[in-house]
Amino acid sequence: MRRLRKRLLVAAVPFAVLLSPTASAEKGDFLQTDTLGTSLVNRDLTARVTRTVGDAFNLSEYFGLHYFFVDRVRAGMALQFAERIAPALPPWQSRFQRFALLPQIGWKFYDPFFAAFVFAYAPRANGRAEPTFALQAAAGVALPVTERMNFSAALEVPWTFHPHEMLGLTALAGVSFRL
Repeated sequence: MRRLRKRLLVAAVPFAVLLSPTASAEKGDFLQTDTLGTSLVNRDLTARVTRTVGDAFNLSEYFGLHYFFVDRVRAGMALQFAERIAPALPPWQSRFQRFALLPQIGWKFYDPFFAAFVFAYAPRANGRAEPTFALQAAAGVALPVTERMNFSAALEVPWTFHPHEMLGLTALAGVSFRL
C-alpha cells in the first residue's frame, strides 16, 4: 500500500505542475533565460550526410534577455556558446565549436506552452571562423518553480541555409527569470 501511495504521488506531481499558473507574460515584462542544449540529429542536405549525438556531442549554452512588447509576445536576443564534449579533439584543435547571435520572437500561446522563431548568425561554427546563417523554430513548455522562475524544456528545428543547407533537431532545457 505504501508503494502504491508513493507511485501515485510521483505520478501526480507532473500534472499538478502542468496545471499550476506560470510566471506572468504581460506587456512590459523582461525575461532572462539560461538554457543548455544539444543537437540530437543533423542532416546536411548539401553533402547528404546525417550526424547524430553519437557522432559528436556538443553542449550549447544559451544566455538571453527578452522583452514582452505585448501580452504573451516577446522579442529578445540570446547568445550561444557551444563546446565539444565528445569525442575528444586533438590537442591543437579548440573545443570551442560555435558562437552565435540569436535574435528571436516568442509567443506564449497557451499556458504553459510557448513557441519561438529564431534567426541565427554564427561568426564561428565547426570550431573555426566559418560564418553560418540559420532559421530556427522552437516549441516547448515553461513550468513554474517560483513566482518569478520557470523551468523550460523545448525542441528546436534549425534550418541552416549558408554555407551548407542543413536540417536538424535540438533538445533544450533551462530556466527563465522574470525581472
